[in-house]
Amino acid sequence: MRGTSLARTPLASAALAAAALTLLAASLFADPAKSVPQLKADADSAVAAAIAAAGDYGANWAAAKACRLYGDEMVTQEYAGWKDLAKAAVRDGMKFGELATKLNPGGVEGWYWYGLCVGTYSDCVSILTALSEGLKGKTQKSFEMSYSINKMYDAGGPILALGRFWQVLPGIAGRDYKKAEQLFNEYLTLFGSGNDPNKDAWYYRGSLYKDTGRADLAKADIQKAASMGQKDAIKLLATLK
Repeated sequence: MRGTSLARTPLASAALAAAALTLLAASLFADPAKSVPQLKADADSAVAAAIAAAGDYGANWAAAKACRLYGDEMVTQEYAGWKDLAKAAVRDGMKFGELATKLNPGGVEGWYWYGLCVGTYSDCVSILTALSEGLKGKTQKSFEMSYSINKMYDAGGPILALGRFWQVLPGIAGRDYKKAEQLFNEYLTLFGSGNDPNKDAWYYRGSLYKDTGRADLAKADIQKAASMGQKDAIKLLATLK
């Protein structure tokens, strides 16, 4: 991803960036069920576009998004070599996302995709490792900023992401189940009855209910998530009495 050869003149770089961004827009948003190789191709194209247009906010947040989609799909599928491959992809995504936040601090996209890249990075290396690298403060800020700028972005993604952040933090690092529950409730109030609610939301809240000793509420939410095909919910449901 880092070795892409690019034209060096400003006009050629601008033309390449514009063409790459046009192709990227078509590829990123057309098909939600892409394969890992397709997502890798998207990420490579997005990274090339961001390198060619280093000062462009849209190019940088799009690269962060593409890297995260690619990395997250590898984690989800437990794709061969996923830990190293996904880690490398989302580290690139973190770089472009952070640059996007500097180029446009008032834009939701840079903050949001940066934070999601860190989340996937934590999946690869463990939350404790991510914390030891000083990423807690940056991640918290990224999700709080995206929530405050436009919590409805990406179908309420900032609401869910911030709730999950407070849920999965180790206790010693400031886990806050109360904040997490409030955010999950907010998300489900806004989006839970829609045509395509995020099945993870039910799993997140159900697992929170389980961890806070509310078995009946936990089972109802986990059953809901499992019925929607959420893999972790299906596994957890099998362990509940």
